[in-house]
Amino acid sequence: MAFVIEQQFNDVRHQYDPEGDVLYISFGPPVPAVTIDIEGWLAIRLVPNPPMLSGFTFIGFKRLFSKMRPDLIQEIPERVSRIKKSRFHIGYSDESDTLMLRFEDEQPVYYEAFGNNIYMERSLISSDIVGFKITHYTDQGVNSLERLVTGMLDALFASPHSSPRQVDGLTHALIKHLDIPTLVKLAA
Repeated sequence: MAFVIEQQFNDVRHQYDPEGDVLYISFGPPVPAVTIDIEGWLAIRLVPNPPMLSGFTFIGFKRLFSKMRPDLIQEIPERVSRIKKSRFHIGYSDESDTLMLRFEDEQPVYYEAFGNNIYMERSLISSDIVGFKITHYTDQGVNSLERLVTGMLDALFASPHSSPRQVDGLTHALIKHLDIPTLVKLAA
């Protein structure tokens, strides 16, 4: 079923619970949402109708990021306020069986192969990664998303001396749009 989620994050709220070591980030007032759990440390909250992101919960936030960025907790208010400048667009086309995610407004782009059916979308002007697309989504989408997320997590937690990989660019693009660029530099 074709869909488009397009969202700006004008109303971003956060709360850090130091006792539970949990960071809550929400986009707007509380609403009923579906939660997707990723490996027990990240929960993504989605509103099904109209489709939009409701928020994120990072469980064990300080524990996860203390080795890379011990100062990150103090920077949370500033980082969250920068999310307000972000724009998110995700869509799926039945006709082409393609899922596309973009962090930026429309601009001239080119695609660079990442895997069998995964392509990084790069700006023609700056060569920055501005999104990605997954073709053959019905048959290969879940595995492709898993490869992307696993690769990004590996990039976040890689040792500082590891060789750069293509997924590092995607991880950098995502973190840049959540505006945590120093995290990527320290992790990559």
